[in-house]
Amino acid sequence: EDPDKLPILIFPEGTCVNNTSVMQFKKGSFEVGGVIYPVAIKYDSKFGDAFWNSSRYSIVTYILMMMTSWAIVCDVWYLPPMRRKEGEDAIEFANRVKHEIARKGGLVDLLWDGNLKRNQVKSEWKV
Repeated sequence: EDPDKLPILIFPEGTCVNNTSVMQFKKGSFEVGGVIYPVAIKYDSKFGDAFWNSSRYSIVTYILMMMTSWAIVCDVWYLPPMRRKEGEDAIEFANRVKHEIARKGGLVDLLWDGNLKRNQVKSEWKV
């Protein structure tokens, strides 16, 4: 690794869900090579739910709820660094990293990309 290059933080899901699962990762982050330092984050809704249900609340209502909640608490796990294995493509690598994050956070490892909540189902996914 080049010590002169700064690390970058990427959320490879591209969107978020309700704190129960990890969605399919975008593969671009895993195509460039290098070491991935996975981090699992899971919010604890004991004092306030950090998830914004956009079908239920407006952004203004959500922000007001966040600003008036007692606390926003989350568990954060720093997983061991991961490297792409020989012969592993970017999608396989992304899925392997996603699986480890889901396992550590006690989250469901989803195969879908999150856009199903707003778009039509991709033709290749139809049975």
